[in-house]
Amino acid sequence: MCPVCTIGIAAGVGLSRWLKVDDAISGIWIGALILALAIWTWRWLYKKKTKKPLIGLALLTLAWWLLVFIPFYYIGLLKGCMTILGINRLVFGSIVGVIIATMGILWDKYLRSKRGGKAAFPYQKVILPLSLLILGSLIMALICY
Repeated sequence: MCPVCTIGIAAGVGLSRWLKVDDAISGIWIGALILALAIWTWRWLYKKKTKKPLIGLALLTLAWWLLVFIPFYYIGLLKGCMTILGINRLVFGSIVGVIIATMGILWDKYLRSKRGGKAAFPYQKVILPLSLLILGSLIMALICY
């Protein structure tokens, strides 16, 4: 996750909340932002502590998820009866967002591996995750509305 991706994702979170879109769609962007924060934290630990941080990326993602959603619970964002598959819409969307953002990152790495580490097109590292997040948001909108 590069800084531009993280800024784009944060803008997506803000825009979705400002436009009052469904919580499941906002959750997609929140989940992607949580993953970006976990990746940034992991890289920081990698540089500061050891070559192999003791805490894995999955645990960091869970830690950031808890740091985001515990306050959401206490301010009342998670209270309500609107669910998808029995899970709160915001929580469900965030899980989907982490998965979609991970797919975007892996897709970028796959394309780069096929081209000797070079991008297939300019800003590929930014465009792939953000385009998948937008596509995921559109699909979630079709499901939710």
